[in-house]
Amino acid sequence: MNAKDAADSLYQALLTEAQQWACDDTEDQEVLNAIDRAHTRHDKLALLQNSSLVPADLLSAITDALLTLDPATYSPDPAPTTLGPAMPDPELHRIRDASITVVDASSEDNTPSDVYEIQVHGISVVICRRAQWGPATNVPYVRIEDQNEGQGLLLVEVNNGGEHEHPRASPGESAA
Repeated sequence: MNAKDAADSLYQALLTEAQQWACDDTEDQEVLNAIDRAHTRHDKLALLQNSSLVPADLLSAITDALLTLDPATYSPDPAPTTLGPAMPDPELHRIRDASITVVDASSEDNTPSDVYEIQVHGISVVICRRAQWGPATNVPYVRIEDQNEGQGLLLVEVNNGGEHEHPRASPGESAA
């Protein structure tokens, strides 16, 4: 059995374990439904990590094994880049429920700094510097993406300027 097949078998065992731990309550069933609807294995794993369906120690051990066996499938996507020379593999770090991916700086995609992506609680935050933005140089860049589904609210505060509401539209609606 190759590493990818071993990772697939291990993931299926993890999913079966989550289904067995799930209660009949609405919240657990919604998580299982969201996992079923997720497009990629990484997204499915992230939903499991943000749930309480599997004991944390077991989930952490299996996640580490999945990342070792098949990092292309189970690692978070690095920050988007333009086509060009291949970038070095991103570094992945796990801290409690969060994952941090670090991608080396690249002059080809206008990032003079390393790119950091933090994923936790269904939120993805990308932090880097842009070489040029209009007349300014070496500009801080932050992208926040709420990966949860359905209606909700994302509160964002910048430079102690107070929270700003960013509603998340339900499917079929556009955000205001």
